Amino acid sequence: MKQLNIALFISEFEDPFTNSLCEGAVKAVQELGYNLYIFPGKFLDSRVSSVFEDEYSYQHNCLYQFVSEKNVDIAIINLGNIASQLSMEAKKKFIETISVPIILISDAIDGYSCVNFDNSSGIAKGIDHLIKTHHKKHFGYVSGPKTNIDAVERQQVFEKIMQSNGISPDEYKIVEGDFSYNSTKAIETLLDEYPNIDALICANDMMCYNAYQVLEERQMVVGQDIAVLGFDDAPYSSQIRPGLTTVKADPALLAYKAVGLCEKVLRGEIHNVMIDTTLVVRGSCGCDKIPYVDTHSDIFSIQANLDSLNHTLVSISRNLLNYEEENNQIYFMILNSLCKVNIQSVYLYTFLNEIEHKKGQVWNRPDYVRLRAYYREPFARVPDIVYQPMPIYYYPVEPEDIKEIDIADQKISFDQIFDNPYMDHSKPEIKVITLLYAGEIQYGFLVWDMQEQYFGYIGQLTYQISNALKTNKLLHKKNKMAAALEESLQQVREQNSILEEISKVDELTQIYNRRGFLDSMKRNVIAKENLGKHIMAVYADMNNLKKVNDEFGHEEGDYALQLIGHILREAIHKIKGKGEVGRIGGDEFCAYIITDIADCETILRQSIDEMTERLNQENDKPYYVSMSVGIQHFCCSEDVNISWELEQADEQLYRHKKHKRTSIYKS
Repeated sequence: MKQLNIALFISEFEDPFTNSLCEGAVKAVQELGYNLYIFPGKFLDSRVSSVFEDEYSYQHNCLYQFVSEKNVDIAIINLGNIASQLSMEAKKKFIETISVPIILISDAIDGYSCVNFDNSSGIAKGIDHLIKTHHKKHFGYVSGPKTNIDAVERQQVFEKIMQSNGISPDEYKIVEGDFSYNSTKAIETLLDEYPNIDALICANDMMCYNAYQVLEERQMVVGQDIAVLGFDDAPYSSQIRPGLTTVKADPALLAYKAVGLCEKVLRGEIHNVMIDTTLVVRGSCGCDKIPYVDTHSDIFSIQANLDSLNHTLVSISRNLLNYEEENNQIYFMILNSLCKVNIQSVYLYTFLNEIEHKKGQVWNRPDYVRLRAYYREPFARVPDIVYQPMPIYYYPVEPEDIKEIDIADQKISFDQIFDNPYMDHSKPEIKVITLLYAGEIQYGFLVWDMQEQYFGYIGQLTYQISNALKTNKLLHKKNKMAAALEESLQQVREQNSILEEISKVDELTQIYNRRGFLDSMKRNVIAKENLGKHIMAVYADMNNLKKVNDEFGHEEGDYALQLIGHILREAIHKIKGKGEVGRIGGDEFCAYIITDIADCETILRQSIDEMTERLNQENDKPYYVSMSVGIQHFCCSEDVNISWELEQADEQLYRHKKHKRTSIYKS
């Protein structure tokens, strides 16, 4: 056989089950000399974590479509985990999308090889222990989802053992959980409906952790008032107090055995491998508590690595604002900050164009992607320890070790993302692939090479890099907006950001809104260079807006308002001086002009009348657009009451409005 490329589909590294699974797969491929590519694609049912709510977690599912027969030989799918809440029909539909041979873990489908736990022996021993050693009679059982084969088998074993011990269905109760820490409602229902319960069995340890919390809230002491039995022997089961009596089912063996089947499956064989389970007795069943042993021999080292991770996350954010332009510098900055943690290599790809992917849409693999930059450890690095005052493990990175790819060489076939010219294939590879996205927008992905004990860090680092890319895009977009709006926003561009400026502009007429106009007028009335100068406040009102709306529709009404804003702005800007125009609401407009031109009111009114007449003749509208105008004169001063001056202009407007044109029709 050639050196195999194996894909491993998992949910998320934050799950202890998944971490153990990866350990087993890594051990097997290292022994056999295979390449392993790990895809943490979350859950196919788009479950949202109760702790880290992310309505866009469905984006990770796209990772499962990264594989093809051109880059992977076989896929090992932890289907019982990533699709635990899907129907059998939906599961089959999913695996039919995978174009390479498949081995299933924690699930079984006809025609496919699979590796599963023997769910009978361990549970039987556990329940037998509760009955014969602790004399428990009133059992409650929290199952997993009915769509999960392990959940179904474990419940069947439970019911069978109850029957063999002469316990009828009336003497126990079953509720359905979801294999997660979010099974509180099911557990509370069980306790409410079965108050005599003296033994609680959960189909996995994660739901037991949830049960500990619910029981504590009800002041029920685990191991005394009630016995608790789990399944998995997850890493935390020996750490919680009291220690959890559970069925030991080592996920590492599932993946280890699955990797060992690969060559046989590629030869066309189908195998169904069962992994034995055993009982681990601790304090939760009522037995003497096993003394707590700290398995972490170097807590100082663990904390230093965590501090190093946090320092890296902060470093990426801190340096981001130095790279507002969209160019390769942002990718260099990301990798330069990132590779100061213990990374052997990382490749940063972006899509040729950002991909908008909505929930429920089919995701299609692009033909090409861009390799922007990469880091490949030139030698085994020894960390420096920096005290700030806590120790931080800092892995030295030389700038020349971060490779930026020339734009002409960036384009790479999607089928070659694991086999690009910059990768070292002299030894078997173990790589993790994570998606870079924010909301519905996908930017690209990362291909990581890290030791498996650090896989749990990859998710946090990926989210931070995604945020960096999104922020960089926004900053770049902001700069483009600044250039596009430079002419119309000259007066405020040097003093306000683009977003602040947009908030002061009326969307319909593209002149100032009330806030923007009043801010501009107040600022200029009290400016030192304008004190004592003559200023003219203008209050204008469109004539017959309601009639235009009623006769011709609101779109025509909007056009008329835009025309009024245009006429008033052009008339003000024709007069030598400093002035601005704003729409302050509905059909009302205001303007001001600071000028030393004599008789500027006459000039302004004449300009408005001439432009109004000319534009009405030039357009093909059947209605006539006009306005009534009131004008108030005063001098710039720090003591001016602008609101009062505008009110005086408004009063002048209503006197002028008595002579307005009554008909809206041109003829």
